[in-house]
Amino acid sequence: MGPKTLYFLTNTRFLWGFTVALALLVYAVGMLVPVMEVDGGVYAEISREMYRSGNFLEIYLKGQDWLDKPHFQFWVTALTFNLMGYGTVTYKLPAVLFLLLGALYTFLFGKNFYNVKIGYLAALFLLTAQHIITSNSDVRAEPYLTGMTIFSLYYLAGYLRDKKAVQLIAGALGLAILLMTKGLFTIIPVASGLGLALIYERKWKEILHWQWLALIGMTFIFIAPTLWGYYRQFDLHPEKEIFGQHGVSGLKFFFWDSQWGRFANTGPIKGEGDPTFFLHTLLWAYMPWAFLAYFALFVKAKALIKKTDNRESYTFFGFAFMFVIFSVSRFQLPHYLNALFPLLSIITADGLYRYAKNARFLKAFYHIHLWSSVLLLILMVAIHYVFSDAFPKPDVYLVFLAGIFILTRLLTQQGQRFRKIIFIPAITILLVNYYINRSFYPQLLHYQSESEAAFYIKDHNLDAGKVVSLDEVEHTLSFYLDRIVPYIPPEEASYERLTGKYVYANDKGLNAMRQKNIPVEEVATFPDFHVTTLNGTFLHKKTRKEVLVMKYLLKVPAKPAD
Repeated sequence: MGPKTLYFLTNTRFLWGFTVALALLVYAVGMLVPVMEVDGGVYAEISREMYRSGNFLEIYLKGQDWLDKPHFQFWVTALTFNLMGYGTVTYKLPAVLFLLLGALYTFLFGKNFYNVKIGYLAALFLLTAQHIITSNSDVRAEPYLTGMTIFSLYYLAGYLRDKKAVQLIAGALGLAILLMTKGLFTIIPVASGLGLALIYERKWKEILHWQWLALIGMTFIFIAPTLWGYYRQFDLHPEKEIFGQHGVSGLKFFFWDSQWGRFANTGPIKGEGDPTFFLHTLLWAYMPWAFLAYFALFVKAKALIKKTDNRESYTFFGFAFMFVIFSVSRFQLPHYLNALFPLLSIITADGLYRYAKNARFLKAFYHIHLWSSVLLLILMVAIHYVFSDAFPKPDVYLVFLAGIFILTRLLTQQGQRFRKIIFIPAITILLVNYYINRSFYPQLLHYQSESEAAFYIKDHNLDAGKVVSLDEVEHTLSFYLDRIVPYIPPEEASYERLTGKYVYANDKGLNAMRQKNIPVEEVATFPDFHVTTLNGTFLHKKTRKEVLVMKYLLKVPAKPAD
């Protein structure tokens, strides 16, 4: 390998191409990971039932009315099933595409409101943030929110500058998609970003302009299908029992209980809050850029306070206001931050670019990013060592070999600290996530008994139409068997009801069958753990058995004819 080739491998253009290609590869292999319980399984099964029924106005889970999240994600996924077939990849594909759309609009926002270099940096920060990568393997609603938040802000901020009607229409469409994905709270980052920026700039005429009435009107027109669906499914049927109550309004739930009620802790789903939760969650969720993000937020806030920054402030106010709302709320989950990451990525890219020629800054963050990357790789090796005796798949070694070679060449290059600050952590986090998607998750999901039971049934050509679930609320079993698996409470189990069936059960269900003298044959046994709530006891292969529970696939012999 000659000097010209070695130089090319650390050329900025090559590094950008390699990093983006590696990111796309990580997202692609993440789509092969089985759907995870609980939330991912719920959304996948709802989408499957919508696809099979052809009823796009009403939402059902296991054949029962479901009132928690609005329609948009399920529409997109069901349509993807119709167009491209049904399965894991086609469930995840639209989410990944919406995230990539978010990366595109993050780039465009940075390019149009700052410069093209900030646009590229912001898009890279977004694509390589840890929780963004995770959310495109364990798909819920977040990739859709991430993409459409920056989409809406881009067009509405552009409208304030250019006054083009098409920008206002596009902004309204983006807001409508946010509303139809997860409710009213989703538009706050956009609304607060625009509103607080206009107040900060004292543009009172813009605040009181008729344009906002037009925006609201168009948004309501775009969300009309969801409103009609909720009204038809729930408001027209007060006799239905939802959340243990009759007369539940789908429209009221959409506008209040779903998100406002949750954050105010008055809805049917409640939580407990910690004001510092998102401050420390950001450290891993926005890894490897979290320390740079803290610095950039401080720099931006200081500049706004001193009024030394005359560039856009939509992203800062949108991020900061929603971050405070999340922090004071009593219902907090890490993935709430994802929709804010495009805004944070633009702020972070701007902060880095401002100090691109500051020697002290470059030295400090070079060491922070270098040693955090080294620690991350050590942590990955340590987790693999304690978690599994199996070797990673051959392609993991090949990808790591290429990545480590590029990193080594970059490290041995003289100077270029700005380049190293960007590409060392980006390539490292992508290598780690390639390992996670190709080696860690496939091994981890052997402990998700719902999907493992479905794969066993299909691999052994068992009759899926005879499968029932006894005392086990599952979703991925139904999703992968492509049918609603009937649920039977233990107290309702009987030989007559279970005869000739395959029964997916836990210990309680198995004991109930034995107590009722129902004959059973054990077909397969599956160790089980809630894989999205990992802990040290489970991760360590020597202590894992302490927290595993067993799930069973049983067969009840057909009752002899009288």
